[in-house]
Amino acid sequence: MKRFVFIGILVLVTILIAGCSSVPAPSAGQGQSATGSMSTGPVVTLPVASSVDVLVMQKDSVYSTVDVVFGGGNGQVMVSSCDVTFTRSDGSSETRKLKPEKGETITFQGTRGTDRVEVSVTMKDGKTYKIVDQQVPYRTRA
Repeated sequence: MKRFVFIGILVLVTILIAGCSSVPAPSAGQGQSATGSMSTGPVVTLPVASSVDVLVMQKDSVYSTVDVVFGGGNGQVMVSSCDVTFTRSDGSSETRKLKPEKGETITFQGTRGTDRVEVSVTMKDGKTYKIVDQQVPYRTRA
């Protein structure tokens, strides 16, 4: 029972973070512009049976690093790849693969401005979905 409650809360938090829209992600080749846009776009909320969680942590206030963590989920076994695009406030961007294994983490070097993280998962059936598109602001220590 506790497990179902935990999974329910985790799914709810992911939906709130993701933006709750259900527009398919752009296919390959239609991504961001060369300059890297800071405007977030629509994301897909996957059905519970095939959902996966990718968490974008707060930016470190000292080093400006951002961790992106694969949190697993019901659809973890259906994911063939997970691509994370990190766009910095200066316009530069990089895309890296995140292993679809629970707890896997990649760290990006951010800026002291607001950066952007986009996460797309490709399922074993070949379909790609953008599940995270959010800004990560720089926060000073209080």
